Amino acid sequence: MIRKQKTFYLIDGSSYIYRAFYAIGRLTNSKGMPTQAVYGFNQMILKVLRDEDPDYVCVVFDAPGPTFRSEIYEEYKATRQKMPEDLTVQIPYIKALVGYHGIPQMEMEGYEADDLIATLTEWCRNQALEVVIVSADKDLLQLVEDPHVRQWDPQKDKVFMEKEVVERFGVTARQMNDLLALMGDSSDNIPGVKGVGEKTAQRLLARWGSLDEIFNHIYDVTPPSVRRKLQENREAAYLSRKLVSFKQDVAISRQLADFARSPAALPRLMRLYSELDFSTLIESLREAHGDLGGGGSTRGSKPERQTRIIGSEKELAELIKELGKQESFSIDLEATSKDSMRAGIVGLALCWQDDAACYVPVGHDGPNCERQLGAGQVLEALRPLLSRVEPAKTGQDLKYGWVVLRRHGIELKGIAFDTMVASYLLDPGKRSHRLERIAAEHLGEGMALYTVVAGKGRDQIGFQQVDVHQAADYACEDANVAWRLAPVLKEKLAASNLSRLYETLELPLIEILAGMEYRGILVDSNKLESLSIELEKAMEQKAASIYQYAGEEFNIQSPKQLACILFDKLGLPVMKKTKSGPSTDVNVLEQLAAEHPIAEQLLAYRSLAKLKGTYADSLFNLIHPETGRIHTSFNQTVAATGRLSSSDPNLQNIPIRSEEGRRIRQAFIASPECLLLSVDYSQIELRILAHYSQDEHLLDAFLENADVHRRTAAEMFGIPPHEVTPEMRRQAKTINFGIIYGMGPFGLAQRLYISNKMAKAAIDRYFEKYRGVRTFIDSVIETARQAGCTETLLGRKRAVPELQSRNRTIRQQGERLAINTPIQGTAADLIKKAMLDVDRALREKGLRAAMLLQVHDELLFEVPREELDAARELIRERMEGVWQLSVPLVVDMGWGENWTAAHP
Repeated sequence: MIRKQKTFYLIDGSSYIYRAFYAIGRLTNSKGMPTQAVYGFNQMILKVLRDEDPDYVCVVFDAPGPTFRSEIYEEYKATRQKMPEDLTVQIPYIKALVGYHGIPQMEMEGYEADDLIATLTEWCRNQALEVVIVSADKDLLQLVEDPHVRQWDPQKDKVFMEKEVVERFGVTARQMNDLLALMGDSSDNIPGVKGVGEKTAQRLLARWGSLDEIFNHIYDVTPPSVRRKLQENREAAYLSRKLVSFKQDVAISRQLADFARSPAALPRLMRLYSELDFSTLIESLREAHGDLGGGGSTRGSKPERQTRIIGSEKELAELIKELGKQESFSIDLEATSKDSMRAGIVGLALCWQDDAACYVPVGHDGPNCERQLGAGQVLEALRPLLSRVEPAKTGQDLKYGWVVLRRHGIELKGIAFDTMVASYLLDPGKRSHRLERIAAEHLGEGMALYTVVAGKGRDQIGFQQVDVHQAADYACEDANVAWRLAPVLKEKLAASNLSRLYETLELPLIEILAGMEYRGILVDSNKLESLSIELEKAMEQKAASIYQYAGEEFNIQSPKQLACILFDKLGLPVMKKTKSGPSTDVNVLEQLAAEHPIAEQLLAYRSLAKLKGTYADSLFNLIHPETGRIHTSFNQTVAATGRLSSSDPNLQNIPIRSEEGRRIRQAFIASPECLLLSVDYSQIELRILAHYSQDEHLLDAFLENADVHRRTAAEMFGIPPHEVTPEMRRQAKTINFGIIYGMGPFGLAQRLYISNKMAKAAIDRYFEKYRGVRTFIDSVIETARQAGCTETLLGRKRAVPELQSRNRTIRQQGERLAINTPIQGTAADLIKKAMLDVDRALREKGLRAAMLLQVHDELLFEVPREELDAARELIRERMEGVWQLSVPLVVDMGWGENWTAAHP
């Protein structure tokens, strides 16, 4: 449409805040703060700006406090519930968001947003502007006037002009206030005429045109019942019209130019998106605007960076000489794959000052790649710098770089700062610690997306094919940002009392984990292959049993077909429903196992299918062709409690107790002339609970080396330990570990398949005996509530904003986190410290035993047979002596030629 007039978009901010809040399911950032209203409001704003490109715009909000309508009618909006707390906390972010988008906003004490919109609409008429009221509120339709004023709801993309008002409400725009006066509005507590609804009001206005004329012809109104209602509620009708009518003469002291859009404050917008974990919006912003430097940085303006490409031996020699003079420099490695054990080096970016960085291309085969040195030549020249402790090295995810360089013959030494690990330690609950997210949060800067230089989807090219000049800019930005982030993050670590934990635990752990990833673990591929075949046969047998019980063959993997068999054909009770129908998940099948044998067969089939697909088959495909080993990746910056996790493959999920799980572990083998040694902390989390709580019963059990679960059962049921049945011990064990995770009666009932009442009674019996644990739990929750975070024994912190929520469910989640984090987090800290202590001790003793895996509370080593006794003694000493608790730390040991044989 060709515009003849300039447009003024008036956005009903208050209305859209509520719509966004209720339209989107619960959304939170990594700290637990609700964010759905901010997200939804932002999407609406973006649609207005992107699709309409208004000449003038203003977001209008209701002002807090009473308005002139409250003076007219004290009960105005009296029935409206108080704004939910989860919405209240988002309001400041929404208003900041509007400002960062460069959009003027307005609110005035004593007036609602509608009055300001009405006044601005009248003002715009006098300015010969076309007005678009951005709202879904039917009250504002009374302002619609062809051809200059229309209403638009961007969420439904519905436009109202006079024709659409008549089609929807059966009255003209100018009759809307009389329609609303007759109907009333329960949401605002506007009385209207009691008993007169929309249809009756439309009929009355269709005949007489206005509220005044209806009452002028009151004796002609039929039927008599409607006439009587009008007569009895005349005052209420006129009062209601006053309440729904707008002020159009509010004194607004602004000029038209004040409503023009300003340039968006992109760095601040980026920081806000980062704080709220709007990762998709961050990427969209960076794709649209690229480099978002400038105002808003916590360290001042982003410096102009000079990028230099090193393409000759002379330039390389000068670079190395310059680097040798520095105390530290940052390094960024660009490679052909995210898999560090398969990646080839494409180039290296190096930075040692705020305003410059160098790029050394070594593996490009795209545009402008003629001038580059060979990878071998460059790495050999850099070896003295990279393999020495000094100069110190800074970077992002240096573990990846360590492994890639090690595969190319260089052991990276002198890792002094890793921005990814520092970001994680400062805020372990954050979903991502990618460099661009860290830069947005701590520098207020945007960075170029990988997709900008390499494309996306099917069109994406490898980094080696990227134009060398583009590649240099991209890589040098990474190195430069990491360099400038280091002092900022160091300062924040110090301010949060996290420097010691970072420097003595997390930072040195990088090299330990990198070494474990590079080393990998040997795998018997023949065993995996034969196991896959056996699992396939076992699945076929289970499928035959399932078909027999079902009376027909069907697709077992199809939830829809399975539900049809279970609930329609066999008539089993529906335990849980989803949007697509009755649930057939594991919990449902476990409950149905008591009803019909098919459920037990289905559970067994699924277990076999998971073992085959997730482990036997996928592990076979992950065996490295050069080493014959599996090289899992250890994730240091994922779990909010501080625990390590693994991926590609995730070795922590291999079943321990099932026969099939044990057979999968049998495929993990020791090298010739070596054994696998498994060392597992015994009940470390319960021992930490005993230390924290100082509960006399727990302390005595561990000090006497008793069976803590049997002792707990005896205490709970008031019987001697020798009379405790296996079922009693199982219940006590479930409670002991459940307490660590803040489990309540409902969770215990689910695990033990007992009623909530019985579960509550069991927990009450537990706390009656273990009063020290109860005191600890109450204390740790209250401390976390006051401090806003919870802390481990070694000083790791985790924010728990959920404790401040007025939403009971969210608050209970926060309580569980407050209980669990100090215990599980301390266990994670201690095993990390043990890894460092053991590695150091092995090297000091000159032993060849090497750490291969960390899985939960277990460390797995590959040990030459002749070193077994010495290694066992040394490892036990270091692991059991890692920290002085009120109860002893104990490890269980086992060894053998494969992981199953070694597992204690």
